[in-house]
Amino acid sequence: MREWGTSVTVRKILLYPKDEAALRRKSLGVKRLDDEVKSLITDLKDTLATQAGAGLAAPQIGVLRRVVLVRFGQETGEMDPPLALINPIITATGPLGTGFDGCLSMPGLATWDTIRPTWLIFSARDENWKQIKRRVEGIDAIVVHHEIDHLNGVLFLDRMEKGGKLYVVQKDENGEEHFVELGKAFSSG
Repeated sequence: MREWGTSVTVRKILLYPKDEAALRRKSLGVKRLDDEVKSLITDLKDTLATQAGAGLAAPQIGVLRRVVLVRFGQETGEMDPPLALINPIITATGPLGTGFDGCLSMPGLATWDTIRPTWLIFSARDENWKQIKRRVEGIDAIVVHHEIDHLNGVLFLDRMEKGGKLYVVQKDENGEEHFVELGKAFSSG
């Protein structure tokens, strides 16, 4: 909860392909929890709060530090508050599978064909510098893996299986949003 009178800082999210060079850069580790890192986490939270996403990495707002936010619980329909992960490391993974992937740096673009672990164990520091270790599976594993990829300059397009399909969000005549296969989105009818 914010104190009354504190400011909210919503940062610009870098967009692909315009900002691809910046999104492809690797992030530097965080050595200690200082005011700069605390401010970065606050900015990430403020920015993610304006988006429909389940995660956001510092490089997506132009900061090359190993800090991400993840929101667990998409599969239940009730997403948890954002959890800050500082210097996250994946320590174990389960078998690979394909699943949904989208990115705030590629708004309106999605796939069900990225190859990622079906479960993983990660360790990190939280926003209080407390060491955490957690096992996640399903979409939560995808979110963690996706956000850590951002720290290494990897985009979800790099994880797509050969022949995978991309989809764009389009609104129908009733204003309802639907995913349409990218090649078919540009055809008439």
